[in-house]
Amino acid sequence: MKRQPSEHEVQSQILQYLTIKGIFCWRSNTGAMRSIYKGKARFMRFGVVGSPDIFAVVNGNIVGIEVKGPRGKLSAAQDEFGSRLIAAGGSYIVAFSLEDVTAIL
Repeated sequence: MKRQPSEHEVQSQILQYLTIKGIFCWRSNTGAMRSIYKGKARFMRFGVVGSPDIFAVVNGNIVGIEVKGPRGKLSAAQDEFGSRLIAAGGSYIVAFSLEDVTAIL
């Protein structure tokens, strides 16, 4: 039985593909962390909740690419972000493999 690539492996494949094709792209991280700065505890959030793993600009259009593992499902926030991106004129791809991206781009 052939092992399916992990979500991280698929992300790497997609980023490499886009870079080879000369498509402007970047990995987008979202999350939160606690830290201590000058003796004070801080809590910081970064990114937009629900934003996709990868952004690309293709022919002047923004494309959000949410990468999922074999059993992955979109969260409500991810589904809403995708809908809002499409409503704003962008594109949104849910990718379980590199082929899911190459078939559309």
